[in-house]
Amino acid sequence: MKPPFITMQTAKNSRESALKGDDQIAFENGTSFEEACSYQKALDWYAEVKPKGGRWDMSASAGRVAILVALGRAAEAVEIGQQALQRMQKPNPELLGETARALNEAGSPHEALQLCRRWVRHPANCQQPALWHSGAAYAALCGQFERSLRYLISYLHFCEGKLTADILLDRDLAPLWHHLENDVLSPLEVRALQHEVWKTSREAIRQKRGGLSFESYAHVPPSLRSILRVHTRSMNWVPHRHTPLAQRTAFDAWCQAVRDSSLASLDAGLRKALAMQPATSGECA
Repeated sequence: MKPPFITMQTAKNSRESALKGDDQIAFENGTSFEEACSYQKALDWYAEVKPKGGRWDMSASAGRVAILVALGRAAEAVEIGQQALQRMQKPNPELLGETARALNEAGSPHEALQLCRRWVRHPANCQQPALWHSGAAYAALCGQFERSLRYLISYLHFCEGKLTADILLDRDLAPLWHHLENDVLSPLEVRALQHEVWKTSREAIRQKRGGLSFESYAHVPPSLRSILRVHTRSMNWVPHRHTPLAQRTAFDAWCQAVRDSSLASLDAGLRKALAMQPATSGECA
């Protein structure tokens, strides 16, 4: 990936700032360079945050992991993320999510899923929609479709109608949509699809227009990939600022076609579940 033109050349804060500690200065400088797409300088500043396991360490480590993943250096990202998790004083959802993403990008979706499973039930994380969404995606990649559905139920429940991700556009969930439309459903999958949250969240799912997740880039038609850049703060692919209107329109149309196809598959699965047995209430698992 070739970073765009860098507009910021100086650090946000002086090292001699009397108002902030060294770690906060290093973190904020790293953030400013990251936002300017000056990734190596951002990595250098983040690395200056002392590895004490506290707030600035965890946030800087999450930033390092995200940047390294975006630069295609997933193995390095995994190492840094796992080391940071070992010294983590209290659960940090951002670091957990980025480390799981790094594991997945390094070719270990099962390990990414296990990391999410380990932490998603922690009292400090159980209401974090992003971790439930990540777990659902990795479960789908691993063929654990019933678990993926249950995690999506929890994701939708904790979003309370305000979705944080476009699940229809997330290509890590594509195996789940294909399964719902084309395969026989298990009794547990049927039960999950009968949960009330699908009915109450369907319109929010249909209307969501989120960014294209980092993992989805390989599924974009080659003719459209050149107009995209990754935004490391969100880890979404977005069109370059100066993308011609025709190409931006073509990209938006492609995204909408993917959403429509995914929603059709989800609806097919819901119809199957409704036809197989009367709906019963069930709790998220």
